[in-house]
Amino acid sequence: MNKKAIAILIALIAVVAAGNLSAANFLSIGSVNYYDYATLEEGDYDKELHQGIRIEYFLSDYLGISADSIVIRQNDWHQSREMVYTLDAVLRLPLTPLEPYIGVGPTYRGYMDDHDSDVDSTPFAYNVRFGVDVVALSWLSLGIESNFFVSDVPDFFQTLSSSTSNEIADYIKNDSLIGLTAKIRF
Repeated sequence: MNKKAIAILIALIAVVAAGNLSAANFLSIGSVNYYDYATLEEGDYDKELHQGIRIEYFLSDYLGISADSIVIRQNDWHQSREMVYTLDAVLRLPLTPLEPYIGVGPTYRGYMDDHDSDVDSTPFAYNVRFGVDVVALSWLSLGIESNFFVSDVPDFFQTLSSSTSNEIADYIKNDSLIGLTAKIRF
């Protein structure tokens, strides 16, 4: 092969590789809307809806990062708000049109209260979320997911080791949010 043919072959391989990489990389911005498990079990949807926003960037077809900001509790009369901020590593399985995923990462709980500066809290925690997105259009996905928060990891594993399966299920239900997502993909 001469130098010209090798240069064309290398350029062709680079174009194909760049095309594959750009197909895998995408950004999505969306809305997350949760209820806690007890609210869903009671069927009382007039209780507080936990709303938030999410931004995700996928580095490949399977691996990405995600950042959420979710309002957990808001009291307009008392002018207070509890927020949860998460940063997750996300592993997904793109089985178009279904995309199951799991995300794991740190969580920070922030409190804003105009009347009381002494709010008792555990600001740092972890979360595990799992769900399924349905790719409705090439630029839109809708999904359902569960987000489980763990404020004390050693205590969580101690609880797992010393509890019955019903107690573990109750523990997980009390710290889980279940909801819907809608994301616009770029």
